[in-house]
Amino acid sequence: MGAAGEARTKRPRMNTPTTRGRYAIHFNGQPCGHETFEITRTPGGEIAAGEQLTTAPFPFPSRQQYRAATDTDGRVISLEVRWTVGDRTVHAMHAADGGIWRGRIDYQNHRREQEGDYPTRCQIAYGSHVLHTFMLRRLALAPGAEHEFAALLIGPPYMAVEPGHQHVRCTAEEIRESVNGPVKARRIEIFDPARGPTEAYAMWIDSHDIVLESYEGLQPTAPWMTLVEYARG
Repeated sequence: MGAAGEARTKRPRMNTPTTRGRYAIHFNGQPCGHETFEITRTPGGEIAAGEQLTTAPFPFPSRQQYRAATDTDGRVISLEVRWTVGDRTVHAMHAADGGIWRGRIDYQNHRREQEGDYPTRCQIAYGSHVLHTFMLRRLALAPGAEHEFAALLIGPPYMAVEPGHQHVRCTAEEIRESVNGPVKARRIEIFDPARGPTEAYAMWIDSHDIVLESYEGLQPTAPWMTLVEYARG
């Protein structure tokens, strides 16, 4: 409080629906880390922030922090990644400018810049299931549905862009057990058409397109990530 008769005005809290969760990560069937994430809905779209921590037997034990944003149509318009392995860090900043995607990668006092087309139907592919959620929300997915589209692939070692394509198909729908009990889920397969369906990996998603569990291939005997904490606000 200030002087007599003066009161401090409190701003009303904004209602910003938030989804939070944590994945257990596996490599060759063995636990090797986790990913925590938060997705917040805003008037301009959604903002996601998360962190992956991996340890042995993962080939490159590391820490990966990311922040992504979408517009009101669910299209990814920016992605920032910090990937630290040992004492070395790659810092990549990507952003859309209309139909152009620009990237800047900083590593060991070196900078690399990229620029290329980002068509309307193009998607962003990055090694977090949060970005898979953003991708899948833009697709009509029911058993039998298939989609193929251009994609900007962002990943190690420099978190730079490689242009490519993704093929997504929905193969089943059923009630599955989840961390919060039984839910209706859809089974999704994703692969790079240039490599073919033999390199596909599978996942189950809920009605909000959140990945519940995924596999390194198509079989549940090789788990990749499993959602072990999940809350929607």
